Amino acid sequence: MGQKAVEFQTRLSLQECGQRFQSGIKGGRGISSWIGGLTAMAMGGESLTFYTPQDNSPFASLNTDPPSFAVGVSVPKANGAHMHGTNVHMYVWDRGNHRDVTLAADHSLAGGAHANKLIQAVRSQFDG
Repeated sequence: MGQKAVEFQTRLSLQECGQRFQSGIKGGRGISSWIGGLTAMAMGGESLTFYTPQDNSPFASLNTDPPSFAVGVSVPKANGAHMHGTNVHMYVWDRGNHRDVTLAADHSLAGGAHANKLIQAVRSQFDG
């Protein structure tokens, strides 16, 4: 199991950040992910499963700076649908005149390239 992450700042609103995350994930999926989505749907699931990440750590109550907005998505791969997919999270902190954004992806041992591709696809939605 591995993790990739990137941090940056933006002047986009929280709502715009959420929209950019969703469009980046949907547009950044490769062939294997599309096939995995079809497999997941055939098994009665969703091709993409968006959710709110939860901090289940016993130390979560000590967090003095929780994100203003958090979203996660489970992106399947062709081999095993969601079981071998990548989970991508976005955490956004509203700092008044800007937002601090962290994109993080948990991935399987062989899923580093998939995780990096998804993070870059989302990150590119914030450029320009």
